[in-house]
Amino acid sequence: MGEKKELYTIKEVSELAGISEPEIIRLVMLKKLKATRVGKAIRIKEKDMEFFLDNFVGDEEAKNLASEPVLYTAEQVSKILKLSIDNIWNLLKTGKLKGFKIREGRSSWRIPSDSLDEFIESRTRKTV
Repeated sequence: MGEKKELYTIKEVSELAGISEPEIIRLVMLKKLKATRVGKAIRIKEKDMEFFLDNFVGDEEAKNLASEPVLYTAEQVSKILKLSIDNIWNLLKTGKLKGFKIREGRSSWRIPSDSLDEFIESRTRKTV
């Protein structure tokens, strides 16, 4: 008989939820999907995945929000990635994290969600 798993990988959650792996990682980093570290790997407990699937996946409002572009400030990205704001500005200036300025000044950077996803994905490929 099919035995239920206790822990799921990012890839398995991605396949079950129908959401890209970078988006699952972003949701974990935003703490919208609970996760556990097992060594260097990220695992999602079955109960946390079920809660997420029951409460977020399939929600019509969430689908509508997902189709609209999302822009983050450098400060928001700093909190999401748990890096200092100076590190975020350096990543933006060097092009490692893609964003654009809406006016002069340090807090005027905007980072599209897909750029943040690409950055997270590139970093997780290096560490996993």
